[in-house]
Amino acid sequence: RWDIDDCYLGAVEVNQLFTAFQGMKNLEGVDLNYIDDEDAIYRDVDDDIMARCIPLLAACTRMRELNIRGLGLHNNSCEAMSAIFPRMAALHELDLSGNSIDDDCVEVLVRGLAECKHLHSLTLSSNVIGDDGLEILIRGLPASVNTLDLGNNEIALARQLPLLRFRVLSLMCNALSHGGPGVIAASLANPECRLEALYLGNTSIRDEGAEILATSLRNNQRLTELLLTSGNAITETT
Repeated sequence: RWDIDDCYLGAVEVNQLFTAFQGMKNLEGVDLNYIDDEDAIYRDVDDDIMARCIPLLAACTRMRELNIRGLGLHNNSCEAMSAIFPRMAALHELDLSGNSIDDDCVEVLVRGLAECKHLHSLTLSSNVIGDDGLEILIRGLPASVNTLDLGNNEIALARQLPLLRFRVLSLMCNALSHGGPGVIAASLANPECRLEALYLGNTSIRDEGAEILATSLRNNQRLTELLLTSGNAITETT
């Protein structure tokens, strides 16, 4: 397992790392976390560089945990990532937070992730994913995925979307639309809803939205954890 946390990685370092991974067939975990600092010396890691490096992970067929955060993943690198996912049948956890992943990237990633039948946790926080991307994830991820973190994206819930399939869902730090609480409530009131933990801090929910959510929970027997008050404009008397 390789853990490289809070490091400044330039193109040379990234190339060296991924070249090393190429020969590690028994590698089960990679955790790369790049510091995004205005004073960072290295600014030369981009989508094209990552697109050339990622295929070097193809030999790591025993990979269980893959975390690549803050390394500029976008269209090309997501295409490369999607191509190697079918070789990672044991993949259990995936964290691609802090990149430049948008709805189109999500569509590409899901094509490959559909073959990862043991994947249970997906973190895509701090990207640029909107409602279209959320819908793609809902419909396209393998049934094994029960934890989804989309914190700090561009989710608005401006239309009806079924949030039934996940056990843990984080929408923290998304500016939900006025109708967003109603979309969530419709899922919470559905007997087929599997949600056990729901994180909605800093999502622009006000008193009216809180009341809508409270009503939907009257007959909900599964939700055990709801984070709502943090960063929202909800009064204590609601």
